[in-house]
Amino acid sequence: MDTVTERGGSGSLPPGTRVGRTPATSKPADVDDLDATPTLRPRPLLARREGVRFPSLTPRLGERVSALRARFGVLMWLYALVPLPLVTDWIENGEPPNSPRGWVTEILGGLVILLLVARVRRDHRALEVMSRSDALTGLLNRRAFAAAIEVECARARRSREPLCVAYLDIDNFKAINDRFGHAAGDQVLRQFAMAVGQTVRVHLDGAFRLGGDEFTLLLAATSAEQAEVVVDRIRSFCAVHDSRWAVGAFEFSAGIVVFDPAESTQELMTRGDALMYRQKQMHRSSTR
Repeated sequence: MDTVTERGGSGSLPPGTRVGRTPATSKPADVDDLDATPTLRPRPLLARREGVRFPSLTPRLGERVSALRARFGVLMWLYALVPLPLVTDWIENGEPPNSPRGWVTEILGGLVILLLVARVRRDHRALEVMSRSDALTGLLNRRAFAAAIEVECARARRSREPLCVAYLDIDNFKAINDRFGHAAGDQVLRQFAMAVGQTVRVHLDGAFRLGGDEFTLLLAATSAEQAEVVVDRIRSFCAVHDSRWAVGAFEFSAGIVVFDPAESTQELMTRGDALMYRQKQMHRSSTR
């Protein structure tokens, strides 16, 4: 159950690499013991890190504008079709309707177009949400992560604010599936996703499921120390809400990558993948 923080832009661990938590030196509780009442002494909740402050949660002007654009969507221009019947008849006849019946006809035609446009935009938003969301956990998926990290890296370069990407991986997840079945494994994934969703800052941070038992957090304006606090809070949330996380029956490892403005987004993601691989190898070695 490790948290590894990597700074810099190289693929191997640089001298500045810091281990936020001490790697486990003993093997965690075997999943075969989960059907019995846990007898292990619960691990104490993680101590609060002192001196770590988070930036203000108040959105900036640029973030408000981006949110406003996202709310209206790309199909907002379709509402320009609402007065189309009136405009075309006016052009054709050279004057507006000169009777109440004519006005009623034009208004009803505009209302029909308005309703159709609203339905098209609603269906478009629903499809867009489905394409960016993970059906099992409700978190954003890998496609949404690829788009979001491009935006956040560009913002971090402009603002010179720190950006961290935390990679989370549930340990021994295959053993949970093999012992209890995929339904139980899905429940563990949903439980972990709930802990992640309750921990990150709404509208500022991003929580994603990359696939399988791999998750990632995109933490804007967040230093390495602050990112470690976020991971600690996820651990505490899991331990408080399910004793199996507290006694070590369920665990997860975390690796934190700090964005370097000199590197590309692809290089950042490559470093994150390499860190995740090393993290898994470290966990396997510590549990043998």
